[in-house]
Amino acid sequence: MTPEKLTGIVLSSRNIGETDRRIVLLTREKGKISAFARGAVKPRNPLVSSTQAFTFGEFFVYAQRDSYSLNVVNVIKHFDSFSKDLDKYYYASYMSEVADYYTRENLYAGDELLLLFQSYKALEAGTIGNELVRYIYDWRMLLLTGEYPDTTCCLRCGNKEKLNFFSAKRHGLLCDECANELRGDIVPVLPGTLYTLQYILGVKLQKLYTFTLKPEILDNLKSVSKAYLKEVRNVKFNSESFIDDEGFFKL
Repeated sequence: MTPEKLTGIVLSSRNIGETDRRIVLLTREKGKISAFARGAVKPRNPLVSSTQAFTFGEFFVYAQRDSYSLNVVNVIKHFDSFSKDLDKYYYASYMSEVADYYTRENLYAGDELLLLFQSYKALEAGTIGNELVRYIYDWRMLLLTGEYPDTTCCLRCGNKEKLNFFSAKRHGLLCDECANELRGDIVPVLPGTLYTLQYILGVKLQKLYTFTLKPEILDNLKSVSKAYLKEVRNVKFNSESFIDDEGFFKL
């Protein structure tokens, strides 16, 4: 029986018993799958390092009833620097959890895989800051899943000018006049923040992580992002406890 070759990233890895390991893979061909690596915990087993989280490569698997059996891994890139930097480790873990949340088995996930890989690279490079990488990744994932808001006009009147407010519950921007009439859950949006959102949602992936933001724009992007993600996602990932302001890592 010939194994099936899948290109993917290890989202999570957990030991099963004393010798085996279960991993969750995000693959281009089959989306998110679970695979068992027999003997991967044994020190001399070649699967020890290649089944760790944040490993990108070619995974040769055999289909079983409810999962896959992992045979061989051709490692292309392992982001081992994350294990040496707790801050980056938690941000990378967060992105893995987001990918796990949005992807499904037997659904092509090439775009999600490429986004995650490029985001890992940006996080590893450290040139634009971990927090900005996180929010760029969040908005781009919303684009892939179709949950992104319209950032070109007022959701109420269609006006394309004076778009200085954002409503998470209404899923979009509001002009000054409509914001004054509606009130409620409205977050101010700076012009630089609006441009940033439009850029993130419209630029090619290769240019996604090529800019930095002034502190006030980053803070505003954070406020808009948190409000919207709470509305459309409404889930708390384990890693968020370490990267958000209230988390242990920020103490």
